[in-house]
Amino acid sequence: MPQRRAVNSSPKDGVKTAEEMVPFSESLEATPPSSDTDGGVVAMSLDERYDAETLHAKQKSWIDGPFAAGDYESTWNAEYARFRSDPYRQCLQSTQTDGAPCNCCSAFCCGMLGAGRVGHMAVLKQSVEVVEESVEEGDGDDQEPTTRRYKRPKLDIVIGPYWPMLFCVTYPLIFGVSGLTLVTAIPKANPAIQLFWVVCTLGLIYALAMTAFKDPGILPRHLEPPGGQQWNWSEKAYSFRPRGAYFDPDTGVIVEGFDHTCPWTGTAIGKKNMPAFQMFVGLIFFCLIFDIILLTGGIRS
Repeated sequence: MPQRRAVNSSPKDGVKTAEEMVPFSESLEATPPSSDTDGGVVAMSLDERYDAETLHAKQKSWIDGPFAAGDYESTWNAEYARFRSDPYRQCLQSTQTDGAPCNCCSAFCCGMLGAGRVGHMAVLKQSVEVVEESVEEGDGDDQEPTTRRYKRPKLDIVIGPYWPMLFCVTYPLIFGVSGLTLVTAIPKANPAIQLFWVVCTLGLIYALAMTAFKDPGILPRHLEPPGGQQWNWSEKAYSFRPRGAYFDPDTGVIVEGFDHTCPWTGTAIGKKNMPAFQMFVGLIFFCLIFDIILLTGGIRS
C-alpha cells in the first residue's frame, strides 16, 4: 500500500517541500516510534498503522464527497461488515449514535442490491448534471463576473433510512384498503364514481412514490459560501449551509428547506419533495374517507 512521505529540505535553501510515493512497508520502517506523555517510546505495530491509514482514507473520502453528509461508512458493504460481527449490539449502538435505527436493514439489503450511499440515504439511481455558477474574478474594482461550468452527481432515485416502514406498513395499508374497495364496492358503483376513485387512488400512489423516492433536497458540499453569502458552518457535515437548510441526524445529510423526517414515507421532507408530500397527505385522508363511504354503502349506484 503506497503512502506519501515528505522529503526534508532546508527552508533557507529556497526549495519547497515535495512529496514522493513510497511503499507502505518502507514508510513503516522509516517512521520513528511515537512517544507517550511520560517520555517513553511506544512502537506502532503494523495493525495500528493500517488502522490509522484506513481512518485517514475514510475521513478524506468523507471530506471530498460531493454531498453535505455526515462521517459514516462510505458504502453499505462496509456498514454490513461492521454489523456482521455482533448484529444486536451494533444495532443498539447505531440507534444511540447515528440516529438511524433501520441502518441494519439498509446494510444488508442495500449492500446486496449494490445501492450507493449518501449519509443514511440509499441511492438507487444516479446521473451527472452540468451546473453553471456565476463567480467574480479579480481584485477590488476590477472584478468581473464569469460563468463557471462543472459536472456534479445528481440523485435520481433515493430512499430514506425508514424504507422498511414504507414497504411494510404504508404501502400495504394503501393497497390493502384500496384492494378491498376495488373488489367489493367498486363493481357496484356508478361508472363516474369508478373513474373518480381510480384517479384518486393512482394519484395517492404516485404522490407517495414521488415523496419517498425523490431527492428531498440534499445539499451539495460547500467548503466555502458561494458568492460571499452569509451561510452557517455545519461541523457534522463539514460544509457551509444556507438559511433553512439543516443537518438531519435521521438521514445523515443536510436538507435544503428541511421540515421534518416522516417515517411513513421513509425519508426526510424538504425543498424538493414537499409539494409531493402535501399532495400525499391530502389524498391519503380523502381516499380513506372515500373508501369507507364506498365500503359501508354510503354511495349507491
